Amino acid sequence: MAVVSSGATARAALLAACICAPQARAQQVSAGASLAELSLEELSALPVTSVSGRPESLRSAPASVFVISAEDIRRSAATSLPEALRLAPNLQVARLNASQYAISARGFNNAIANKLLVLIDGRSVYSNLFAGVFWDHHDLVLEDIERIEVISGPGGTLWGANAVNGIINVITKPAAATQGTLLTATRSGHGGDEAVRWGGRLGETGHLRLYAMGIDRGGTHRADDTDRGDGTTKQQAGFRADTSFGQAQFTLQGDLYHGGGDPASSVAPRLHGGNLLAHWESRLADGSPYRIQASYDLQGRDELLTFRNRADNIDVQFTHEPTLPAGQQLLWGAGLRSGNDRNEPSVFVRFIPDERRLNWANVFAQYQRQGGPWQMTSGIKLERNTYTGVEVLPTLRLAYDHGDRATTWAALSRTVRAPARVDREFFLPGNAPFIIAGGADFQSEVANVAELGHRGQAGRNVSYSGTLFRQSYAGLRAGRGQPAVVANRIEGHVDGLEAWAQLQPMQIARFTLGYLRLRKDLRFSDLPVDPVSIPNLGNDPSQQWSLRAQFDLPRRTEFDVQVRHVGALPAPLVPAYTVADARLGWQMTPTVEVSLLAQNLFGQRHVEFDTAANASEFGRRVFLRVVCRL
Repeated sequence: MAVVSSGATARAALLAACICAPQARAQQVSAGASLAELSLEELSALPVTSVSGRPESLRSAPASVFVISAEDIRRSAATSLPEALRLAPNLQVARLNASQYAISARGFNNAIANKLLVLIDGRSVYSNLFAGVFWDHHDLVLEDIERIEVISGPGGTLWGANAVNGIINVITKPAAATQGTLLTATRSGHGGDEAVRWGGRLGETGHLRLYAMGIDRGGTHRADDTDRGDGTTKQQAGFRADTSFGQAQFTLQGDLYHGGGDPASSVAPRLHGGNLLAHWESRLADGSPYRIQASYDLQGRDELLTFRNRADNIDVQFTHEPTLPAGQQLLWGAGLRSGNDRNEPSVFVRFIPDERRLNWANVFAQYQRQGGPWQMTSGIKLERNTYTGVEVLPTLRLAYDHGDRATTWAALSRTVRAPARVDREFFLPGNAPFIIAGGADFQSEVANVAELGHRGQAGRNVSYSGTLFRQSYAGLRAGRGQPAVVANRIEGHVDGLEAWAQLQPMQIARFTLGYLRLRKDLRFSDLPVDPVSIPNLGNDPSQQWSLRAQFDLPRRTEFDVQVRHVGALPAPLVPAYTVADARLGWQMTPTVEVSLLAQNLFGQRHVEFDTAANASEFGRRVFLRVVCRL
């Protein structure tokens, strides 16, 4: 969630525009092998789990999936999780102010984007208020991330409603991979962060990780150099414990945090929260694997004059993979999620009722059959939610293996974005007479998606991927009447191309290129037509591209640079911009690494989202980063 103008009045205006007007856990890389030591051919064989729910090689996965590795993050200028997501060419990442972002896949990006599912170690982190993510709640020690699997396109059969345009699955390292002591400090004139992490043994078979971190983010300015008052601080601590009991593996992990601005505001809200996750993985008597995962998540947020929210969720998931004849695989499972959401009335926003208990339940099955070079995957999920009852989420994927060098795949899927509280129970202002008066009849937004992709390897030094897609939508959100009520009024489609390639012409140099093209064609499905509504279904560039280069230099020195170009946003108009981020790193000793990070190296100040008059402008920022491993 992010704000787009100063003051609570502007936040309320944003909500009105965006509501009334439309708008796992995985296997590790083989022990001791860092991604820097792997060829592109070996990288393409690394396992991913977010596509099918079980490990499979990146090259053969029948989906548009890009993997951000731990080495990619280390060799970038990223200082936070959202900044690390800029490394994925199939995501749209726009910074809004000091700590808030708009992030989406395949369009529909805005401050309350709601069609992208985000997981951290399999724990869903979306808000019950709007079915999207408050990104300022979710900070991680970047050195603890093993990889980030970014899937653009639907994943409803495995992950359920809201996995409409994509899935981000952040997978952290097991405690055994983070032994010893780590000290990090990243500092600039615009703030920074410090972290300490310790890892040790836990009994005969277990390992433990403890960490604490502090963050302070300096405020930003508008084009006229006025301060937005969005500087914030945050403190966070957590742990992870992994152990085994015979053939069973058990993980327990959790985090606590609090922070925010003083006084609280929509650009610097007060935050507090925590989570606890337990994961059990073992085998039945016949040898078939099963997994049970349970989590509790609390998020508290106080924007003073708009959202004053406290939400807690309990989530339990079970999956099982029965033993089948060779060439066949079946994955099935079930889950329950229950959440209590309370939003205290404010001057500008009210939810009626103030407090709501929400429940979700699901059961799914996914069958995969291999016949020669062909692989067929079919699946269906039945998911029940509090507002619309049972939703049916089917998918069919077909892949052809071109002899271990390339894979061509096609997919058809139906997925939905189930209503959130903001669709049914949002009222503006905080007291009658209302301008927006809820949406009691709002139903799920539906997407029928067709995809065609090809991924391959050209020798050991070139890998590539390309995906064409059409996402046909029905029942997208818009407003109707006076006072306005939220209704399903928009239909249409989004066509696009996602492509990227990696080249390693020599051992000391690697290049990654990415390109994204979108074309949206949306229209009203009923009367009366409101000509200002459709642009607010996200504000998306028609194209963006990126080029990332990594160089190993003499004397244990590294130089990395990423150039990103984002096309103009149409409504409100945001000019196109091109930025370069760079990193110069030096392994001073075997235990100490020093890096100089430069963001927006060209220095030209630019806006990334919202109207120029009220939005934050971003210029050059230079950080010194020191990492010490003991």
